[in-house]
Amino acid sequence: MIQATHAAERKAPDAILPPLLPKWIMDGSSAETPETAGFASGSALALLHVALADPNINVPTELLRNRLALRAAVHCLKLEGRGQSEADVRDAYLLAAPGDAMGPAGDMLALWRAGSAIPLKQVNWQDRLRNLLPGDMQELWPDWINLLTERSGNPVAHARSVLSAIVRDFPRQEAAAILCADTVLARGLGWERPLPLLGLHLNRRVFRNIADGADIQIACHDAVARAAQDVVRMAHDLARRAAHLRAVEPKLRTKGSQDAVRLFLSEDAVLPSTMLSPTIRGSTTAMTPRSARRLCERLVELGVAKELTGRASFRLYGVA
Repeated sequence: MIQATHAAERKAPDAILPPLLPKWIMDGSSAETPETAGFASGSALALLHVALADPNINVPTELLRNRLALRAAVHCLKLEGRGQSEADVRDAYLLAAPGDAMGPAGDMLALWRAGSAIPLKQVNWQDRLRNLLPGDMQELWPDWINLLTERSGNPVAHARSVLSAIVRDFPRQEAAAILCADTVLARGLGWERPLPLLGLHLNRRVFRNIADGADIQIACHDAVARAAQDVVRMAHDLARRAAHLRAVEPKLRTKGSQDAVRLFLSEDAVLPSTMLSPTIRGSTTAMTPRSARRLCERLVELGVAKELTGRASFRLYGVA
């Protein structure tokens, strides 16, 4: 019985949660009227809010945000007509030498990572967001800053208003507009930092409708409903994987293993040569290149990490 239990625990990270909300919410039929669409997005957001706040689930929120930032970057690049994969975008961001241009893919990921890290309960959160935007958008900030201030009412409606206002003024800045809308949404929900939601599911039709003056209320609710349930499933999955990684940390017996595990629980991908050596990122703990490689290999052996690229060099590792 004990052996069976242990086997089940080892398989748990590979398990995918079934849909958590009624099928009619996720099959598109909820997006027929504003009332049903709003009910769907509210239900999904409530589910996500509880999952993020539940200490029994213990979601590694920084890792979750960074994985979502990668997905949002890929999605926004597609909106721009670029077809980079997650691996392409990750490489562009992580493998660029300091000071070198990362290209559109790396810049897009940098935008979403920085946006997802904005502390929304600090007084300077608006300045942090504004500084991420293109210069011409920063100049016109006062024209729509009132849309970003705290208001009562429906957070999805406020996010829709911000998205529409920005896209009308800057029709070629879809990614920046979505980032601002997701920030307003998170602020309205009382979250500590933004999570990409609209950045995962809004399509080109929404931006054409804005240009045509059509209502995008249902589309925004539908995008939020779909994204929030996707994120709930990802949050539960990452929580199980994170628990397994924390459990093996005492077995590593490597100097700096605690700091290294903390790094793996915050980053979508770890590049040993720069993020573990010569110093573990976010700490003062030194680690040699050899020790960094051996640690990653050991984590792979224990089944709690995986190599993400299949390359012989410039390998990247992430939570398995």
